[in-house]
Amino acid sequence: MGENLLARPPRVLVPELAAHRAAPEEDEILLRREEKDHVRSRRLRDGDEVVVLDGKGLRARGKLTRSGTAVAHLSFEESSSSPSLLPGEPANSVTVLLACAEPARVEWAIEKGTECGAAGFVLLDAERSQRSHVAALSKRIPRLIRIAEEATKQCDRTIVPFVEGPKSTEEFLGGLSGETLIVADPGEAHIASFAPLLGVVVAIGPEGGFTPAEFSSFAEKSSVFLSLGPRILRLETAVVVALARLVDLA
Repeated sequence: MGENLLARPPRVLVPELAAHRAAPEEDEILLRREEKDHVRSRRLRDGDEVVVLDGKGLRARGKLTRSGTAVAHLSFEESSSSPSLLPGEPANSVTVLLACAEPARVEWAIEKGTECGAAGFVLLDAERSQRSHVAALSKRIPRLIRIAEEATKQCDRTIVPFVEGPKSTEEFLGGLSGETLIVADPGEAHIASFAPLLGVVVAIGPEGGFTPAEFSSFAEKSSVFLSLGPRILRLETAVVVALARLVDLA
């Protein structure tokens, strides 16, 4: 769909934005190389307004300077301590536990999952994940983070989802601290019947699904097993369907 640039100025990511909040009118911030490339690709000019994000919850309006390589004249937007009240952020925090699979599919899942409102992604070294895919993805974390950043800007979210892993099932489960773990399982009840939640992790298995041993490990954590529907979905499609049904339940 097209975008009304007058209503929604382009977004740029400036991780150190908080350091410039004390004197925003006096500051000029040089953009990272990736943001300079973004500005150039959009054919933006000095004086054009942009939305400046730090990816952690801060937003400001500013104007491009130095031939599109910097922003200045910042005007900070009101922030909130509740992520769900920030522009573009969903009602519920949903992290995706994503089985390692073909890297191109994982990249697509992270891009579209970010647009759907995921709070973060943890790559899982599942028993049925191919070793070559696990090895490749372990080297692509910076690229996956960048994909999440670009998707955050594109869909006008405020917070960039985190991307971490790959982790083993035991390592991940050992780090859970009160979140509700929902495991996608085609044989269970439909996810649409589930009650609204906060602090959710949804586990999406690899091609062939989770093994019986993995299901047993999830069950020991009092996980909730729910179906995404009557059809068998590819990993990246399952991410979109799960998030569409969970992030805005209220």
